[in-house]
Amino acid sequence: MNAGLSSREVVLLGVGHTNAHLLRMWRRQPIPDARLTCISNFPVATYSGMLPGVLAGQYPVEQMQIDLVRLCDAAGARLIVGNVTRLDVTQRLVHLDDHPSVPFDVLSIGIGSVPSMKNVEIVGNSLMPIKPMQTFLDRLTGRLECWQEHRSRDELRVVVVGGGAGGVELAFCLPAAIQRIANVLTIQLTLVHNGRSLVPGTLERTSHLVSSELKRRGVEVHLQRMVVHVADDHVSLDDGRTIPADVVIWATGAAPPPLLSQLELPTARDGFLLTRSTLQTTGDAPIFVVGDTGTREDDPTPKAGVYAVRQGPVLWENIHRQLRGKSLQKFRPQRGFLKLLNTGDGRAIGEYKGLSFHTSWAWKLKDWIDRRFMDKFAVR
Repeated sequence: MNAGLSSREVVLLGVGHTNAHLLRMWRRQPIPDARLTCISNFPVATYSGMLPGVLAGQYPVEQMQIDLVRLCDAAGARLIVGNVTRLDVTQRLVHLDDHPSVPFDVLSIGIGSVPSMKNVEIVGNSLMPIKPMQTFLDRLTGRLECWQEHRSRDELRVVVVGGGAGGVELAFCLPAAIQRIANVLTIQLTLVHNGRSLVPGTLERTSHLVSSELKRRGVEVHLQRMVVHVADDHVSLDDGRTIPADVVIWATGAAPPPLLSQLELPTARDGFLLTRSTLQTTGDAPIFVVGDTGTREDDPTPKAGVYAVRQGPVLWENIHRQLRGKSLQKFRPQRGFLKLLNTGDGRAIGEYKGLSFHTSWAWKLKDWIDRRFMDKFAVR
């Protein structure tokens, strides 16, 4: 696309599940008289749904990555890899710390969320937030190599902080990755979650399947507890107990990225950007907020990738409507959906329409769904 002939600038800030759909659709059918610019901290986007499978050795790391360089090139879009510092809503400019400001006529913000680390004292180098996922495996490898160099015992003590689907899948799949990287003889794994249920929003039967499988694998579980202190060799809980830890994986619930406070846009009580049902910011600007980054003022939904994926087609339609000056389409989040948790052994724990199961066919279904999703962004 000849940028000099484009009079309208469409900009994607972050290329997560929702914005990636727009980039994919632009490749198939670019909007006339418009240029697409993608701004990302990394040249690849990571599909979180396949990270557990990568850890378990079921996929190569490339399988969970979207190559933004190749995809943007195939779509005729511009890719800027850099750090955004602020947003000038009045002048419609995105400011970066190492690149000229980027103008926009329509902007879609989808930079996700970060693990919540509120009221946690951190000392030493054992803590590893799960995000950014693009660097997680390298950081894990570095931490394990450091531990090996200074090890005083054969047992590696790992604490995963945070439950939900993400934390539970980490507990199931992380040991395989550790064995490959460090060839550890014994792993003592502990899972700490501040809720009553390991996977909130699931049936009691599903929760029982998760708990039983973790127990079978020797994972120590602490529910309704919070980690308040992280040191090089232990974590401290809010009840005063300490748990030995050489590696601490932080996978708690979603918190707003610090950048959101610099964007001069209305925020919800949770610190995320406030949106209407059309995915547009409640501020008077041609700006959409998608995925975890947005919280709807009328109907807040949990921060989950399944909602971000479903927002993609609505965002694509509304970008068209915004450029044409037409009324916008509403996003209606689904109330029930298939839940699948990879247990890393060729099986998955699932829940659908009142049924709970832990089977190999559930894993095959999850594998098919994830591969099919990622195949949409492949450039061959």
